Amino acid sequence: MSIRNAGLWLFCFCFFIEIVAADDASEKQQLQGQWEVTELVEDGKVIPREAIREWLPSGGRIEIKENALIFDSPENEKKHVKLFSIDTTSYPKNIDLSTRDQKDVPGIYQFDKGKLIVCLSDPEIAKRPSAFAARQGSGQMLMILERTTSHASEKSAATQQPQGITAKLLTDAQVTKMLHGTWQFSDSIGNLYTTFNTNGTFSTVREVKEIRLFQKVFVETAVSSGQWTVNNGKVSFRVLSSIHWDRVNKTADFSIRSITATDLIFVDPLGHVGKSVKVR
Repeated sequence: MSIRNAGLWLFCFCFFIEIVAADDASEKQQLQGQWEVTELVEDGKVIPREAIREWLPSGGRIEIKENALIFDSPENEKKHVKLFSIDTTSYPKNIDLSTRDQKDVPGIYQFDKGKLIVCLSDPEIAKRPSAFAARQGSGQMLMILERTTSHASEKSAATQQPQGITAKLLTDAQVTKMLHGTWQFSDSIGNLYTTFNTNGTFSTVREVKEIRLFQKVFVETAVSSGQWTVNNGKVSFRVLSSIHWDRVNKTADFSIRSITATDLIFVDPLGHVGKSVKVR
């Protein structure tokens, strides 16, 4: 090949790369914003819209910013991020999701009358979908997303509502009585259930929810147990047994900021504010 021809091929190749990059940038611009999953089919099972919030770890709401999918967990309201990449030269157009702890999730996507249609494969299968379908046994998930406005204002309005009765307005005896039962605290690991028994003992159980693309696995582990008391609006935990050896025979105080029959706002020993919900 002559130098002249080689230069021509190089020019054409670079020109093609620039066009592809421009197309990808244009597609990413269309993807930006707030989306909500309105229809969901997983391996042949149609998920009712009212159940999508519980079915998906994102609660069905996703924000796309640059090359990241950002969602607030409906359990602990913490932000989680999944990176993605697209390929506009393929048909259907390709999308790949990636996280630090999971295999890449291959998929395809398209826009249809303002809606975003995405079909993903189980990462264990590692085979990209060839059509927008999720038949039984296919190991695929089909989602239809519609644009929505940010719900930050909803959260802001919610935080302005009274969270409960300030502990300072209650006696220790009243707080003690309201605490009896089991409370659920959700964090980035999973759910922590603390049971306050009427005899002054407590027990905590950690429920870890391993979320894969197509199923949820719950694992429960007893964490600690001991005695508890309420003094001056603070709950004192005396740990007598624990899977964490460094906590045994030690006391931890949690300040109660507010409490109702169903919600508890507290401040842990490190100064972090948390919220628990009474489950029974």
